[in-house]
Amino acid sequence: MDITNNKLFMSLKALGVDIEGTVSRFMDDDEIYVKFLSRFPDEDRITPIKKAIEAGDNDALIKAAHKLKGVSANLGMNELSRKADVIVSKLRSNIFEGFEQDAAEAEKEYNIICDTIIENR
Repeated sequence: MDITNNKLFMSLKALGVDIEGTVSRFMDDDEIYVKFLSRFPDEDRITPIKKAIEAGDNDALIKAAHKLKGVSANLGMNELSRKADVIVSKLRSNIFEGFEQDAAEAEKEYNIICDTIIENR
């Protein structure tokens, strides 16, 4: 597969996803990378964050945001990973101000990426 002409890769790259670096981490196996990308929208990582916020469960929120941070970082979604990290870092530092807005920003980024993947499967 030619990563420079792949519609999914080009669309994600336009969103700031690190395609080249991630394919390299996948030992240049872009087909496996596509398989992981294809599964990303099906593994709802936002609902657990929203439920934890609604329940006021900061431990569950940290765990859910940390999972989103890790998965998105592994897939080269650096901006999404950064946004999830903001939530994790604030809560671990007992900073509760603004984390709901941070979660909304992470959700928006997540949805844009998921929609792009779904449109280009």
